[in-house]
Amino acid sequence: MKRFLTLAIAAILMTTNAVAQKNVQRTFDKFIKSKNVQVEKILNSQMDPFPSGKKGEHRLLSQRDIYTFTLDVSDRKLLDNILIQMEKDRGEKNCYLTRSHRGGKDIPIDVQLCRVGDSNSNQVKIGTSSMQHWMLSCYTAEEDQNYRHLYAVEWQEPTEGNEIKGRLIYTYAKKRVEGGKLVDRRVGKAKAFETEEEFVLRFTIAKDDYLSFLDEAGEQLSKEKSRQAILHTYAIFLICRDNGHLVKGEEWRRTIKEEVRKLIVKTGERSEDAKWYLQHALLELEIQGTQK
Repeated sequence: MKRFLTLAIAAILMTTNAVAQKNVQRTFDKFIKSKNVQVEKILNSQMDPFPSGKKGEHRLLSQRDIYTFTLDVSDRKLLDNILIQMEKDRGEKNCYLTRSHRGGKDIPIDVQLCRVGDSNSNQVKIGTSSMQHWMLSCYTAEEDQNYRHLYAVEWQEPTEGNEIKGRLIYTYAKKRVEGGKLVDRRVGKAKAFETEEEFVLRFTIAKDDYLSFLDEAGEQLSKEKSRQAILHTYAIFLICRDNGHLVKGEEWRRTIKEEVRKLIVKTGERSEDAKWYLQHALLELEIQGTQK
């Protein structure tokens, strides 16, 4: 009986795990098949030449699907639906990695390498321009726990006209494991800190710099001041995203999260982009807090 319950629970978990990945796949499919989107696609996959398993099936080894799209701003809900689904999947059991980046003038690029198959030489780069926004999610493959499905969206808001241009990317690859932990490569990553004290000190300096800047900027931020505000909060976001896991003490974590919340209120309507980075810094801290 106990063995039966264990198998039943395992089956339920596998079904639940697959749901998140299939939901984001549906939003991709809906986007690609929409008559309101212009899409050019590049599809490439590789199957194991040797059949395996009881059914003698050929196992998928790698896949790379790239859809270059043009979307009118009036139909951006199609794009938003993908981003919303990825955000919903954060914390799902099989969604082990979610990252996002909001680009803009003077914002440092944050390039992500999306692996294909089991080779580091075969990768898709996203985020190579400072004006590009991107978001990606990785899901453990139901059919093989050593592999993952990666879904990524990369786009650029229109500076002229009404067209959003970008790419949808899907890759199937073997997970990268180092030191027993799942990892994924990023180019241009912020400097990592080695201790909780170093993280807290750097966060405090960045926060104080930002508060001083807001006081000097006055009630209304000019276009130039707004860009500087974004850079300030982008630095805070990088510190929280890449080093927030160092905060082991719950008291320190609560304190830092409260400080970020205060900064969000302080920023108010002065700079929506700056506010976005602070909100995502808070989200990263909350996620890391549940993964200790």
